[in-house]
This record gives sequence, structure tokens and C-alpha cells, in this order.
Amino acid sequence: MERDDQFFLRHVQNVKHIFCDKWTIAVMVALARGPMRRSEIFATVGSYSIDEDWPGKATVLHDSILSKTLRKMVAERLVTRQELPDTFPRHVRYALRPEAVNFLERVRQVVDWSEHNAHVVASAQEFHRLNSEDPDDFDHGLYELPASG
Repeated sequence: MERDDQFFLRHVQNVKHIFCDKWTIAVMVALARGPMRRSEIFATVGSYSIDEDWPGKATVLHDSILSKTLRKMVAERLVTRQELPDTFPRHVRYALRPEAVNFLERVRQVVDWSEHNAHVVASAQEFHRLNSEDPDDFDHGLYELPASG
């Protein structure tokens, strides 16, 4: 493996570990509208149709999961948490940090790739539909890999 490959893969893994859970990007998209209270984030993200084209369990955001996701995002410095003084009940607002806004801007290029390669996405969705029951039961014979080189 080339040093540049190792460097690249290490940083891809960093990005994957920060952004590739089920809810981080959805929360970021909601917060791209501006600062929000947790209840507003919950309602906004809950209104999104996420994963509807992919097999598996229905995607439902639970309040406890949102709380955990927001704590993680604050700790990772993607989001700021501001408790407004002199309010009862306590008001807390969350907002994207500039680094998170920059990440969303860059992800738009990946989304463009997805739109321009809809056939690849459709094939992946079909593959997952056919093999969603148990990944260990995957029939490798259904999908022939091209010969290398």
C-alpha cells in the first residue's frame, strides 16, 4: 500500500466515524436552517423520509436517540449548545459550527455524484433488497465480479 493510500484511507475512516451514524447528517441538515431547540430538531428530523428506498427497519427517531446524538455532536465540535439565561423552563439552542457547515457544502458534491449515477444507487438498493434478510446468507454467485486487470 502506498503511503498516500494509507493516509487517504485513515482520513476516510475518520470521516466515516464522525458522520456515518444514522442521525448526524439529518440533524446537520435540520440545523442548516439556523439555530434550533431540541424539540424543533426532533420535529424537523422526524418529518424527513430517511431510508425509505432501502430495506430494513423503518427509520424512526426517538427522543433518547436525539439526545445522545446531540451530546455526541457537541462533544465532537460539530454543534454548539447554548443555554439561554433567565428562562424557565430552560431554553437550549443548538447551532452548526462553521466546520459542520463546510462539511455539508462539500457533501453536496457526493450528492451530485449520487444523482448522476442513479443506476449505481438503484443497483445497490436492489442488491440490499434481495439480501436484506441475513447478510451471511448472501449468494455471491448472483453477482459476478468482473475479471481484474
